[in-house]
Amino acid sequence: MRGALTEEHTEEVLEFWSARGFGGDAARARLPAVVCVAVNEEGELVGVSSATEQVVRLIGRRLWVYESALADYSDELAAAMFDSTFEALADEFEGGVQDPIGVCLVVTDRETMERRPEAVWHDTELTFAGYLPDDRQIRIRYFWGAKVGPGSSTAKNIDQAAARDYRLDERFEIELLAESSRVTADDVLALWAREGVVADAAARRRIDQVQLVAVTGDRELAGVSTVYLDRSDRLRTDLWHYRTFVTSDYRQSSLAAQLLFRNQELLERRFVSGEDTRAPGMIFEVENEFLMRSLNTAVWPRSGFTFIGDNALGAHIRVRYFEGARVPPPEGTPAA
Repeated sequence: MRGALTEEHTEEVLEFWSARGFGGDAARARLPAVVCVAVNEEGELVGVSSATEQVVRLIGRRLWVYESALADYSDELAAAMFDSTFEALADEFEGGVQDPIGVCLVVTDRETMERRPEAVWHDTELTFAGYLPDDRQIRIRYFWGAKVGPGSSTAKNIDQAAARDYRLDERFEIELLAESSRVTADDVLALWAREGVVADAAARRRIDQVQLVAVTGDRELAGVSTVYLDRSDRLRTDLWHYRTFVTSDYRQSSLAAQLLFRNQELLERRFVSGEDTRAPGMIFEVENEFLMRSLNTAVWPRSGFTFIGDNALGAHIRVRYFEGARVPPPEGTPAA
């Protein structure tokens, strides 16, 4: 029904909304936002969806904010309404600077949060992106190819990024620092000091966070990755916080990508197997301006890392949940 409400449909929608406590001028003002309607076998209206453009707080980007009303709620109908609405809006998406880049659902009902705690709702692909201060939950789904910021001259579109060959250069091997026979913690500390990456005191605190390292055939340390468990205030859960560093000599390789992929695979395998379930996913902040511009799609297609906002310094925050991940409901009185 996007932009095609007839006079008859308009009256049906207004009556449907009015029967559910939404009427008057506010209802008439929302009519242009109607996207889809659902009817039963008798042709009776049983659902209406609408979407309005807003810069969504927490995400900091322009999105379609989705709302729906159903005669009788069911997860199946709710998912079908959302998916149909998403597809209709995605068909309009042209990637303009001012275009909404996806669809946002604001979950206000605690019962729904407790009944559906999955980090990603697979029937709609809505991804948990955090809580607002008033305990409303934000879920998002981006349009294919949507970008969260300006790109560089070398930025790939999402299809190019998905097709890129990230195979590990045969010069390198990636291994756990704790199991390496070729490099040691002292080698990592020396690299950080030589490259000016981490101050000495901080480096010694961080050394226990080193997980995978990349080593050349000549036993040269080429890349280091760290993970540490910490709470994300916006997501209100513990996550693995990730950092990586590749030396300047090897930054044109796929080493940084491979370190990310392999840490992700390792941590997810431990989570799914039950070996380590302390965190349901990974989060990191892209602080490098070049990377923010060259990897500016809302979702990174190969790893699934999804943009959920900016930090106080403007760095992109990205999260990737493990299979089976669940998120906590807001603190407070449980639903009856």
